[in-house]
Amino acid sequence: MNAHFHSQRGAVTLVGALFIIITLALMVQVLNRTAGSDMLDSAVQSDSVEAFFIAESGLEYAAAAYNTGTCDSSLANGTPINVGRGSFTVENIGAEFTSDFSGALLPATDCRIRVTGSIPTLAVQRVVEAVFSKDDNLLGTANADFDEPEMLCSTCSPTGWNLPADGWEDDAGPDGTGDRAARVEKPTNGPTAATIAGAFGLTPFTVTAPVTLTLEYDYKASGTGPGKSDKAYYTFHVWDGANLYSSAEMGTPYTSGWTSGSTTIPITGSGPVTITEFRFLIEAKAGQVTTAWLDNLDLRGPGGGTGVALLQWRERVTD
Repeated sequence: MNAHFHSQRGAVTLVGALFIIITLALMVQVLNRTAGSDMLDSAVQSDSVEAFFIAESGLEYAAAAYNTGTCDSSLANGTPINVGRGSFTVENIGAEFTSDFSGALLPATDCRIRVTGSIPTLAVQRVVEAVFSKDDNLLGTANADFDEPEMLCSTCSPTGWNLPADGWEDDAGPDGTGDRAARVEKPTNGPTAATIAGAFGLTPFTVTAPVTLTLEYDYKASGTGPGKSDKAYYTFHVWDGANLYSSAEMGTPYTSGWTSGSTTIPITGSGPVTITEFRFLIEAKAGQVTTAWLDNLDLRGPGGGTGVALLQWRERVTD
């Protein structure tokens, strides 16, 4: 009996060893699967971010095409356009593209566009949609002519404009009765100076920098006499929420009547810039004119062409 017992003692150790080996093998397998899953998840996330940026690039492409064309099948590329490791496709034709995201029917100046960005490696896609509006004047709803029904009210301002009450004058613009104009005035053309500034929060529009915007405007200055060197000074700005882009100060000479002026506003940097505000400053400097007026602002995109404003944006999530 003792000899038989001693011959069986190693079996227990062997079983224990086999159990440990099998357990370790299973743990290694689980760890390998987990690591592989994490690597796959990271790759999918990376591709998803890249696909999103490609879709955004596609929106810029479509906006540029709409800027110089019309909202028709010419905007929808028949084959994918390659960008980086992926590509994008553009859609804008069909019943769902005739309304905005709330279901309201789009006017003729607006265009709804869908872009799908794709990375083929892991079949990742991101879809974004936007509603663009095209208007000859990038100031949009700013009432750039300052016109409203005649109120004969020196304290009334065109809707949405931030300007002191004494900065407006009724029946003062070049467009006839009821036309309002922005104005700065000082008592004499001697040593005193006066300035006034106005601002309007725009419906945001996006341009791709570097680009130059062109502003046309009507002005009038008086207070001395014809032939004098006296001038009124105008400066114009657009704001993107972080950066202020400005025209050079425009010294416009004395004029007995309304005259048209023009200046440029360079948008520096690179990539998309979304403009959210327009500002102007009128100055009657010491020794210069006593009164200066401003009216009929017209801001245009490159080459004086039309501009495209981004009205709505969203990412489309599908199952």
